Amino acid sequence: KQSVLSVRRDTFEKTPLPLEGLEGAVELLLHRIQDEMLIRARATMQERVRMVLRWEDFVPALNSKCMAMIPWCERDECEEQIKARSTRDARGDEPEDEKEPSMGAKSLCLPMQQPAEPPIVPGQTKCVQCGHDAKRYALFGRSY
Repeated sequence: KQSVLSVRRDTFEKTPLPLEGLEGAVELLLHRIQDEMLIRARATMQERVRMVLRWEDFVPALNSKCMAMIPWCERDECEEQIKARSTRDARGDEPEDEKEPSMGAKSLCLPMQQPAEPPIVPGQTKCVQCGHDAKRYALFGRSY
């Protein structure tokens, strides 16, 4: 048939590709796979980000394998306290799953696109962990 059969590892979709122009067809297919995987990865990440405005909600968000978007003061000592307070030992928790990590949360990034709601109001919005004035939202999470 002068063709080859391609099978995608991400969707298991089988597609015959003609031998003539195979190089270009494979290149297009790889770009399509990359685009589709990126869309799925971004959607999954967005589903796993929780807006957390109270410390009481911080650890439960992490325990549900989510990242926590919090108003944060950006102080190093505050990050160390977040890490210490969110470990399993500090909470006295037993893991639901033996594979659940015991380490505390760490800052992942200060998103370039800051959440608009609720806004960070200088002098009013407080850091979730320490109560100092929050400067920006930060994304915290655990490594798995």
